[in-house]
Amino acid sequence: MADFRRCIPVLAVLALLLGSAFTASAQQGVCQANTAVTPALRAEGLTELVGDVVLSCTNLIAGGTRQINIQLFFNTSVTSRLLTNAFATNVTEALMLLDEPASGTLAPCEVAAGCTSGTANAFRGQIPAGVTNSLLFTGVPIDATGTNRTIRITNIRVNANGIGISGGNSIPVPISAFISISPAQSITLSNPLQTVGTVQKGLTFAVGKPAPFSLAQCFSQTNTEVATITFSEAFPTAFKLRLATLNGDGTPAPQDTPGQIVFSESGFFPGGSGAPGLADFGTRLKAVFKNIPAGATVTVPLTLTDAVTGAIATLVSSEAGALSASDTGDLTATNGTATAVWEVTTLDPNSNFLIDNLTGSVTVSFTANPGENSPALGTATVQGSFAPTSTVTTASRTAPIPRFADTSTATNAFLINPCVTNLLFPFVTAHSPFDTGLAISNTSADPWGTSTQTGTCDVYAFSSGTPGYKGKVFTSPTPVAAGTTWTFLASTELPGINGYVIATCRFQYAHGFAFISDLGARNLAMGYLALLIPDQGTTRNPSPFVCAGTVGFVAGGTDITAVPCPTTGEQLGQ
Repeated sequence: MADFRRCIPVLAVLALLLGSAFTASAQQGVCQANTAVTPALRAEGLTELVGDVVLSCTNLIAGGTRQINIQLFFNTSVTSRLLTNAFATNVTEALMLLDEPASGTLAPCEVAAGCTSGTANAFRGQIPAGVTNSLLFTGVPIDATGTNRTIRITNIRVNANGIGISGGNSIPVPISAFISISPAQSITLSNPLQTVGTVQKGLTFAVGKPAPFSLAQCFSQTNTEVATITFSEAFPTAFKLRLATLNGDGTPAPQDTPGQIVFSESGFFPGGSGAPGLADFGTRLKAVFKNIPAGATVTVPLTLTDAVTGAIATLVSSEAGALSASDTGDLTATNGTATAVWEVTTLDPNSNFLIDNLTGSVTVSFTANPGENSPALGTATVQGSFAPTSTVTTASRTAPIPRFADTSTATNAFLINPCVTNLLFPFVTAHSPFDTGLAISNTSADPWGTSTQTGTCDVYAFSSGTPGYKGKVFTSPTPVAAGTTWTFLASTELPGINGYVIATCRFQYAHGFAFISDLGARNLAMGYLALLIPDQGTTRNPSPFVCAGTVGFVAGGTDITAVPCPTTGEQLGQ
């Protein structure tokens, strides 16, 4: 890409030297180049339509038959669709129009077909072999209709992603076109270097709260909303319909007025099957979900909407296929990955001046079966991009138009956590002559058909002195199955402890019992049930007492005085 950029100023200098070597009178004609519209191009786009290049030519030979070749060089690769042509290779849908032909009067000349008469008013561009950043139009009759002539070059698509964007997307990066005419002596060309588009980020993708949304493995879910996803234009007109208008029967309507500004994915399109300029579909948006836990079903909306602009994107059946609305939002995951694609199908004309934000909710469903580890534990992610994504960065006959580079990044969408029971053994000792036996039962097996669960228990010991225990010490050697009890001695697993133990078991309905005695239970023995610590998902509230204006009341004589909440920095007793 750097080579393309370096060649532009060199060619500009060459054009200046050539221009000084030949006078207008000797060349009998002057052409002034300009780009009437410089559109914003999506940095993710591989087939972005640039502005038309227009040559306004004067002082020509009336009725002459002189022909010229016109070649354009860009600072990125040309990606206009390649056509099947019997006379030449690498023929594209890019067109050179002569004298702004009226609607319905297009008469294209097939490249190298030998059409040199004045009847042809359109010429197809070729990509020269090995020069992917160039378009060449050969045998253009410059004098045929009089002393003045307008030459418009349209349907030019380029790889905007190959240019990149400036840091922070603050300043759009230009797409440049250098125009060359041969033979060099035939025409004087002014302003051969044109800016035909500016590249900037086209899409932002956001995952709305709650995200990541936590679901417990042991509670079945039915279309539970876990997140909202929003695709937003980074600039107006980043979202486009396939065509600005359709025929009454829904078939593609021509867009064949030279120079007409239309906000669609298609370019200059004369109508009819196989005609150049028609895009395969409108702007498409893709959400890719990864690491979907086995056993969970992700459902996306059939439409994404913008309540302000009225924009709508419809869920489609395939990423690069013809427009076909999907009748279900349930996604099928393969190896934990599932993809949803929507096509922009409705845009208010005024939304060309507004930012469209297309939004919808994502839901999750599953049947809880913790005993079979279903759904599996894990965190699912989602990333959003334009679609279809592709790695084809040069002109192609078969790759879809439009197509985009995947520049997305993953964001957490939802997670499935294990169901746990937290047990507190408030006093555990292994100081001689005492020892403590601990038992944890998995009571998820019962007479009432409760879903059985299996999991390990993590033991966290806390003790001062020597030895000191300050956190997790060990995990049960095997998972504790439903209907079984795991037992261990403090003297074996926690030698010297004189403190308390918290056991976190990865199943519901765990219950614990502790038995303390001197060795042999000869003189002293006692037992107690472990306390249940409520599962708060992540961490315990450091201040469990909520203060709503007062802590309490103090009675004094016949008066009752309210005690205010503590000031900032004070702590309530626990």
